[in-house]
Amino acid sequence: MSVQIAPQASELTLLFVEDNEFCRQVGVLQLSGLFKRIVVANDGSEGLQSFYDCAPDIILTDQIMPGLTGLEMVRIIRETDRKTPVILMTGNMDYQMLVNAINLGVTRFVPKPFKFEFLVQTLDDIVQKIVSDLLLEQLQRQEMELLRYRDKYNSIQQEAALRKERHVVRHDLHNLAIRASNGVRWGVEVVHTPRDIMCGDGYSVCRLPDERVMIFLIDSMGSGLSASLTTLLATSFCNFHFEHFFHFSGYEFRKILDLFIEYITGILLDDEVISCGFFLIDLETLVLETALFALPPLLVRDLDGSVQCVRSANPPLSQYNGKAEITKFSLANVSDLLVVTDGVSDAIMGADGLYREYLQNDFMASPTLASLHKLFNSRIAAKDEKDDLTMLHVRRIDLPASWHWRTSIFPRLDVMNMAIVEALDRLSQEITVTTKQRDELELVLSEALTNSLEHGCLLIGREDKKRIVLSGEYDDVLEQRAPPPDSYISLALSLWRGAKQPLLLIEVCDSGPGIPPDFFCVPDTTAVSGRGFRMISRYSDSFFVNSPEGGLLIMKTIEGDTNHAD
Repeated sequence: MSVQIAPQASELTLLFVEDNEFCRQVGVLQLSGLFKRIVVANDGSEGLQSFYDCAPDIILTDQIMPGLTGLEMVRIIRETDRKTPVILMTGNMDYQMLVNAINLGVTRFVPKPFKFEFLVQTLDDIVQKIVSDLLLEQLQRQEMELLRYRDKYNSIQQEAALRKERHVVRHDLHNLAIRASNGVRWGVEVVHTPRDIMCGDGYSVCRLPDERVMIFLIDSMGSGLSASLTTLLATSFCNFHFEHFFHFSGYEFRKILDLFIEYITGILLDDEVISCGFFLIDLETLVLETALFALPPLLVRDLDGSVQCVRSANPPLSQYNGKAEITKFSLANVSDLLVVTDGVSDAIMGADGLYREYLQNDFMASPTLASLHKLFNSRIAAKDEKDDLTMLHVRRIDLPASWHWRTSIFPRLDVMNMAIVEALDRLSQEITVTTKQRDELELVLSEALTNSLEHGCLLIGREDKKRIVLSGEYDDVLEQRAPPPDSYISLALSLWRGAKQPLLLIEVCDSGPGIPPDFFCVPDTTAVSGRGFRMISRYSDSFFVNSPEGGLLIMKTIEGDTNHAD
């Protein structure tokens, strides 16, 4: 009678443990050729050692043997191996022995004396199970590889989506000061914090060809890909029209609103709505036109510190929209204004409640966007990451000062250091400055004045600075290179007390050509040039450049108690 066994057995190793020599020889003879290898052991102790030596795929063992019995051998094996199948040959089918064998994970039983056909059938069942398990493991490995590939692919796609979102978001006035008709300088700052790569918040700050400023802010309701796509499409539409529409038919605020509403109506789903806001700032006439669609109230602070709320005059935009209402007001007595998305106003507080209850008071207390953002982070619950958040701040840089100090500085390092000490001493006579704040201000002033010495007076360009830094000549050049005869540096400090916390404005001007407008467009963190600005940014609230005098304007909130000099 021909006995068949799965062909995969020819790739497996069988450990055959049998103390009876005749049974051992017969078994080896009958099983020969079915397996890749048959390892024979004369008793349980030898079988245990052979198991450690050859790591078999199947164990076929007798039960009653001198020394270690079959089950005693299996018990030791199972301390480190729970997987290898075991076939137990026994002539004693005692109930307790069977229970113990099953508890030890014995796979099958073969009664003695055994029939060869039954033994081979039992082995074939085991081989089939091994083959199935190996195939399952292979499929699982392939699935894991596929998942890893998909994760890697998704990660690449998400990074590409993030780059696209950053590319579409536009800020023409990043760190730049622009001058109004009355000579007052203004700036725009944004805090944009996506909670996920697929961000529902977007914005555009565009400087129009006629020097007006157009701002767009959007918060697409919902989350994930749909909201992100709506935001990208809407912001891209605004970027294009802000830049090009002016050239075709003249730029009218009402016209762009009508075009946007017509466009957005065509791309929104039935159940989709967006909150957004448009702001047209004319610094020639000092007039702001705005259309708010279900955004949190616009906060406007006057120069005296009083704050008014301008509520949205329009519902959220959907497939069904009417004509937009436009609000217009003068900026003549405005110090700054703030608009935020729902991610800010609806943020959950640490002690329950929503941040909207504190937003106006925190705005009144904070003279800068950085100080407001710091207060916001201190109040909200640490794990409130449900929504994207955006804060957009339009501010007057030149503010009526309650204290002012100014000095001219000869462009030399030792003279600059003395001027820093004098400036901080004068400031400390006017207002309480902590040791930490004084150290930070000293660093900020040192970086700002050194920048004026390098680029404004000594006319050291980026490549020139890189060369002298790498060669180790930087300090010597600053100390020994003589500036042109008409070089100068001026330093001015002033305080504004229109908010609950005083604001210090530092202005550094020099005789140089000023900082190029595109200097901050694509920051290079590895470049030698620009590190001073990164230090200024770290230890101040904000800074603005590119004023007509080529100066640097730095703002820092002075926290803590103040001491008015009489």
